[in-house]
Amino acid sequence: MGLGAIFGKVWYEGRDAPAWIWQLESTGAHEPRLSLVPIMWGTLKVALVGLLFAVPLGLGCAIHVACFMAPRQRARIKPMLEMMEALPTVVIGFIAALVVAPFVERELMAVLLGLVLIPLGTMVAGFVWTLSPRALRSLMPENMAAFGLLPLLMLLLWLDVTLAHQLEAWWFEGDIRQWLFAHHGIDYAQRNTLVTGMALGLAVMPTLFTLSEDALSSVPRGLAAGSAALGATPWQSLRRVILPAAAVGLFSAVMIGMGRAVGETMIVLMVAGNTPLVDASLFEGVRSLAATLAIELPEAEVGSSHYRLLFLAALALFLFTFVVNTLAEVLRLRFMPPQRGGWG
Repeated sequence: MGLGAIFGKVWYEGRDAPAWIWQLESTGAHEPRLSLVPIMWGTLKVALVGLLFAVPLGLGCAIHVACFMAPRQRARIKPMLEMMEALPTVVIGFIAALVVAPFVERELMAVLLGLVLIPLGTMVAGFVWTLSPRALRSLMPENMAAFGLLPLLMLLLWLDVTLAHQLEAWWFEGDIRQWLFAHHGIDYAQRNTLVTGMALGLAVMPTLFTLSEDALSSVPRGLAAGSAALGATPWQSLRRVILPAAAVGLFSAVMIGMGRAVGETMIVLMVAGNTPLVDASLFEGVRSLAATLAIELPEAEVGSSHYRLLFLAALALFLFTFVVNTLAEVLRLRFMPPQRGGWG
């Protein structure tokens, strides 16, 4: 089996056009179709979707904890968030497969609308808060702003559910899943990339938070103090001084999170549906390199083409994670400021 069959499109019997296919034929009627492209695409696809959830949460928590939270609160909140990293991924996958996936299928419109409405509503509320009179803002210290957001989040969740049902009835003929299939040919699988990305983002977020918080806390305190002495607000100091100084550390944190997401096995194995497809839909199943190794390597015939391809997949997975993690660590050690006198 050459590289053309492994990475290129092949015109198989019974197909209308050449395609990338990873499919084992147990009946022996056809030769195995072993293109690595579908599982490599699935690996990158689910990792990127997971980072779309993990990066805003992880970086947002790290910025708030390192730069705005009082030391007493930080001493309590930071260990709690870091302890989430010890949560077994099999537990996250179990909950996502049996609880989250059916909920998302049942409330798909509310979930999609919430992904836009809640972040947008929070940013608008924050902007309005900055325009409010100083006397009103003084009633709530900046280090208590997170707790002040709780009523707003409850209001946004109620608004999300209310608008979702009305929007689905008005615009999507009462069922968004049937509307997507009827008008765009998009089939909805219960265990899909969207649910997998949500679970994967929750698993990666603690790692991203820890590394990002360390990068922000390592910024020399004098930089922020000098910015404040020149009349800058805490947000201006963060945006123009602290974030640029910690940019390399934050970038390395994202890269390490990417390596963690690419190598994740149990969540993808339990939630993704294990469907090797090459498409951009978030509502279809997906299969990754790690999940393929876990499923097929124990049953592969030693010395067969399938067996050798699985070792090639393992080598590709190892090289990708090794290069990403090594580069991130080199950048972090090379450009991180000294720990002494940090912002935290």
